[in-house]
Amino acid sequence: MFLFPLPLPYVGIALVILGVVINRALKKRVVYPPSPPGHWLLGNLLDMPRTVEWDKLLRWKNDHGGITYLTAFGKSMVLLNDMETSKDLFDRRAKNYSHRPQTVVVGELMGLNKTIVFQDYTDRYRSIRKLTQQVLSPDASRKYQSLQIDIIKRFLDRVLVDPDDFREQCRLALGRMILMVTYGVDIKTADSEFITNAQHVSDTVNKSAMPGAHVVDLIPVFKYLPKWFPFASFHKIGDYGRRIALEFVNRPFAYVQRAMAIGSAPPSFVADLLGDPEILAKSGRHSTDAIEDIKWAAGTMFSAGIETSFTTILTFTLLMALHPTEQVRAQQEIDKVTGGTRIVTLEDRVNLPYVQALIREVFRWHVPVPLGVPRRSAEDDDCKGYCIPADTILMPNVWAISQAVPEPHKFNPDRFLNSNRTTDPSDYIFGFGRRICPGRHLAENFIFLMISNILSNFTISPPTEKHSDGLPLPSEAVFAPAMVSCPEPFAFNIKPRTEEHAEFVTSLVSEV
Repeated sequence: MFLFPLPLPYVGIALVILGVVINRALKKRVVYPPSPPGHWLLGNLLDMPRTVEWDKLLRWKNDHGGITYLTAFGKSMVLLNDMETSKDLFDRRAKNYSHRPQTVVVGELMGLNKTIVFQDYTDRYRSIRKLTQQVLSPDASRKYQSLQIDIIKRFLDRVLVDPDDFREQCRLALGRMILMVTYGVDIKTADSEFITNAQHVSDTVNKSAMPGAHVVDLIPVFKYLPKWFPFASFHKIGDYGRRIALEFVNRPFAYVQRAMAIGSAPPSFVADLLGDPEILAKSGRHSTDAIEDIKWAAGTMFSAGIETSFTTILTFTLLMALHPTEQVRAQQEIDKVTGGTRIVTLEDRVNLPYVQALIREVFRWHVPVPLGVPRRSAEDDDCKGYCIPADTILMPNVWAISQAVPEPHKFNPDRFLNSNRTTDPSDYIFGFGRRICPGRHLAENFIFLMISNILSNFTISPPTEKHSDGLPLPSEAVFAPAMVSCPEPFAFNIKPRTEEHAEFVTSLVSEV
């Protein structure tokens, strides 16, 4: 018995320090990947990515090669800085590297370890992923083309009427498409509660999902700190995140269940699965568990699908305002295929090589998720002669991978036409191996249709005078240093290419 008993949090802190000392002594016997210099006690805590620091990510690649090793409080983190190493571990050794870190804030407190994105690689994860493949496979995704085109027609008309509302109309179009596919719900405005709830969840996760965002994720014993304790603000963040996540997941799901009860539910991912007893039986799980799986799978499809695609469309808009020559070249290619008299469809993609190259370069020039989503190693492993311990957090340095081209800061779609050596960004922006984004085909199709039809009918340019709201010019635009790195609002003009194009866009609404 201690003469002066200490409160549990202080005991935890003492044990952490003791563990760090013992861990460092043991690690001296093993060869780990190269690492930036660390503090004697904190290790690389101050280097852990809380936000995206572009220069640091590139510097680590230049200094350390394919692997950078960080450690803090006994926790190991590895950044994979090139395509070769990322594919080696995440694709070829997928069994060991398909797991997720068990985070306190996002996983336990917010409850988002039930989603496909943050769930560990378990039988439940595989069951949920199998469900999503029924509507998100390459063939299944093409079935949504008519829906996507109808949504784009409405989007083009709204941009024509109110070009200053482009950003919100873009979010509305993406939200409308994913809501229709997932829940069969149509919405009219971007301030719909379904869209705003998704945005709140995304904003909260963006701030908390980076491995260095909360010390409690590195020292889990801190989760037992009382809410009033100094530095325990993560409790408040977690409680808020759980509340909005449950509302975000439950509300549209309940909407479908009510519609099914009265026989008025349109076809959708949720309605189709809930209405098919065979699918529930094939899942191999109790019906209550299977329904819970469907609910969280739907929530993941909805939330994950909006922000990344939204980022890509806004990045495209920024780049077109800065690069009129490339914009005109893409427009001319589209005109040769459509004659300027019809909407661009997925069937046109094969005849639009420059447009495809332009979209690839948009993906590469600024990747939506610069550090990917963290993985976890299940067992000790060796990579390039270095030890990667079990339970190491691994992150693909997608930003560094995207910059591994000649003149990386230059926007140059030709790099994907003139050489087979440039890696297609689709091979790394959607993830790797068994955790690759299940909605990539649906997203790629919609992004192609959206960008092609904007180019076909509108011209994007920088403003001719200072914006009344004081927004920065495209040349001064900045990207949020977050997990999903979206351009902050910037000023630009978007106008129909000609009067004939304006009339064509107006006529499209009558077809919807």
